[in-house]
Amino acid sequence: MSWHRDWLKTAIGAMGLLLVGFAVFTYCRVYCRAPLHLTLSGGNVCLTRSEMAHTICHEVHDAGIELEPMEGTNSEAICSAVDNGELDLGLVLGGFPTGAHTNVQQVATFGVEPLHLLVRGELLQGRPASLELLRGRVVSLGEAKTNGAILAENLLRFAGFKPATDSSTGDYKPVYLRNRDLHVALTALANASPDSRAAFAAILPDAVLLVDSVPAPLVDRLVTIGGYRLVPLPYATALHLDVRRNHGKDEDQLENSRLEATKIPACAYGINPAVPAADCETFGLRLMLIANKNVSPIAVLRLLRALDNGIVEKYRIELNVANQFEEFPIHPGAVAFAKGRKPLILGELLEPVQNVLSVVGAGGAGLLAVWGFLRGLRAVHPDVHLRQINRIERLLRGDEQDSSAPALPSAFIDYLEQRLATVKQAAIDDYAAGRLKGDEGFMSILTLVADTRQLLAQKRKQLALLDTCPPNVNAPLADAA
Repeated sequence: MSWHRDWLKTAIGAMGLLLVGFAVFTYCRVYCRAPLHLTLSGGNVCLTRSEMAHTICHEVHDAGIELEPMEGTNSEAICSAVDNGELDLGLVLGGFPTGAHTNVQQVATFGVEPLHLLVRGELLQGRPASLELLRGRVVSLGEAKTNGAILAENLLRFAGFKPATDSSTGDYKPVYLRNRDLHVALTALANASPDSRAAFAAILPDAVLLVDSVPAPLVDRLVTIGGYRLVPLPYATALHLDVRRNHGKDEDQLENSRLEATKIPACAYGINPAVPAADCETFGLRLMLIANKNVSPIAVLRLLRALDNGIVEKYRIELNVANQFEEFPIHPGAVAFAKGRKPLILGELLEPVQNVLSVVGAGGAGLLAVWGFLRGLRAVHPDVHLRQINRIERLLRGDEQDSSAPALPSAFIDYLEQRLATVKQAAIDDYAAGRLKGDEGFMSILTLVADTRQLLAQKRKQLALLDTCPPNVNAPLADAA
């Protein structure tokens, strides 16, 4: 049976080593992960969008993600860079045609960026706030060929306005001014002297259409410096229905189905006077976080968890992973985040505790098993002492010979008693130190020691009787038993 015990000890030791290895693996996986390096661009068309991208890069660093901000231009160029693998992530304005970028996947949306229509304050004097204010006026549509400019063009085309060209007067004169150009013009107006103020104001367009989050820094300056006022655009539903009309392939540059109704809150750009005076109806496009399809799902999952753990609340970002207005396939990392976000809120809260317990539990169990294995190597089985006592009895009976034992019978008995006392003391020491397991085995040893000592005592009495009568030198010691 000894080989069974040896096999069991070896199996327990191996299991202990496996548990310790699992604890080390879990610790390294949870607490020693190498930082993930990704690139992100928010472009330079919209100041708010660009600052948000830099904020995200800074805030997620503590989550083990090295998110490097990259320079970029407009959303269309960023989306193409992500599609080509030149960028890992992009913060872009939605409205892309279906199937335009096959390598792009959607990670999250950050709410709707509304379309603002601002007109000079004097144009509103005594006139209703409608698109008719733009007839015959110079209208800035934003940076050319961006989704924001295309949205503005679609709105005016839907309203029946034709842009002026070199060969026709049209209903309005479109200009494509970048946000930075308008900032420069407004700065010049703010610093102009009273005599030259009218000349600098004339440089500005009569109306501005731009897509930006609320509050938009450019809209703030247009209101406070340029005296512009907001005009409501309650056309979201009508534009959705407009997709049923056939406008020709040249006009299908923006998916109107991407549009979402929203409102600019009252007094968002001023209280005295109130701008707007009441909630201003409008529509807009989703601000989206996109990724190349080859970006690791684990990286996207960790990024979304980092965004959800404080950044969203701190900056009042509307983080939405899976919604009905998705423009690209949802990234697998975002799918995993969406599955675990709502039903497993308690699990996410307890995840750090579970990680610690798994490490401590596996490590403790493994160390305990290894300690038991090592302790088992030092253990002494009762058979060790029982075999020594049995040999003493065999020597006493003459069944075995010991070349180191004395030849005289009395000295031989003394030698055997000394060996028996040594075995007894070793058994007591092993039992006291915990090396000898089981009370029954220890009691068996003591019982056998007592029996053997009694046999030795009997043999000593026999030798004493032989000393009182003539001995038979031919008889062996064993015959005197």
